[in-house]
Amino acid sequence: MMVFVVAALVAVISADNRPSYNPPPTPYNPPAPSYNAPAPSYNAPEPVHKPKRKRTQNVCINKNITRSQFLRYISNADKFDFDFQGPAQYNFNWAVKDDYSGNDFGHDETRNGYDTQGSYYVQLPDGRLQRVTYTVNGDSGYLAQVFVVAALVAVISADNRPSYNPPPTPYNPPAPSYNAPAPSYNAPEPVGPAQYNYNWAVKDDYSSNDFGHDETRDGYDTQGSYYVQLPDGRLQRVTYTVNGDSGYVAQVEYEGEAQYPAHQPAPSYQPAPSYQPAPSYQPTPKPSYA
Repeated sequence: MMVFVVAALVAVISADNRPSYNPPPTPYNPPAPSYNAPAPSYNAPEPVHKPKRKRTQNVCINKNITRSQFLRYISNADKFDFDFQGPAQYNFNWAVKDDYSGNDFGHDETRNGYDTQGSYYVQLPDGRLQRVTYTVNGDSGYLAQVFVVAALVAVISADNRPSYNPPPTPYNPPAPSYNAPAPSYNAPEPVGPAQYNYNWAVKDDYSSNDFGHDETRDGYDTQGSYYVQLPDGRLQRVTYTVNGDSGYVAQVEYEGEAQYPAHQPAPSYQPAPSYQPAPSYQPTPKPSYA
């Protein structure tokens, strides 16, 4: 028994002193989240198949669509399921009138099956209104007609079309409205035959001017005289009369004798004496010794 106990103790001691092996730690794994998003409570409705609706021409007729809308439907016919079950029926009209620019034109059209009627008009530059009425009936083709009244008006308008007027003349300012007042002085009206008298005279001894004039009038009888001192020393006097229709009657008289002094020529020019040069210097001769 003792032997087994000792062996057991030695085994225990040996087991306590043997190197211990520790395995590597396991990596950390976080726990899975416990949150679970709730299932959506909204459930989209299941698509319900609806059969494609057939759009027929009657829809267009009831809405009274315009021509542009109708053409748009026709151009997109491949996108829609049109079921034309009858002849076309539509009508439209439009107009433009602008007085500022002078534009005046329009168009209207009505169609019932194969029968189409319409008209369009336009204001021409010469002032006439041109209107065209057209019809298309089955296979008749496009038939256009100009109204007779419009044609007559066009002829009349052509005859009365405005002629070319040259440009207006340049601006001329108005004449001044100021009018000078009439003079307040009014010469007295003659109350009888003319009567007056006057005289004047000039005498200047320095310039030898001596002349004058006097006149007297009484109705149709006029008398007067004028005189002048002539260069020869005489005094010329003219006496005149005008009596009614006698005309101008003059009488010339001379006073004094004509003086003609003898001509005395002015002294002629005497030239100044000409320059005489000074005598030249002659040196004194030296005495000579024999």
